[in-house]
Amino acid sequence: MTNAWRMTIEQHLAEIIRAFCANALSSTVNLNVDLDIMLAVLAQALLAAFRTRLGAGYATATPDTLQWRFLDSSGTLNVSGDTIPVRIDRRAYSPVLRQAALPADNAIPWWHGRRLHFEFS
Repeated sequence: MTNAWRMTIEQHLAEIIRAFCANALSSTVNLNVDLDIMLAVLAQALLAAFRTRLGAGYATATPDTLQWRFLDSSGTLNVSGDTIPVRIDRRAYSPVLRQAALPADNAIPWWHGRRLHFEFS
């Protein structure tokens, strides 16, 4: 293994620890630690998929940058009927979200098939 490859792996591990608080695991019980690590890896995979949908400018963005620019957005959620509109407030990075390859409607199977519909202010 080359030093560059090793440093890349170490950098990704540092991103997981910084973004998902993997250094503050919930318990010394093995089951809880395994669950925490599994959730951190799942969250990293979801952020990697989100990063690819955002486009080339965010291919190497760190999880904390994505969270600060996109996931910490405020908005309103109206629960009524089968379609739940989610209106995300305008921010400086809203045009990036509008141009991303994100689905506008998402069916939530565990919520009786209700659909989340995202709108941007």
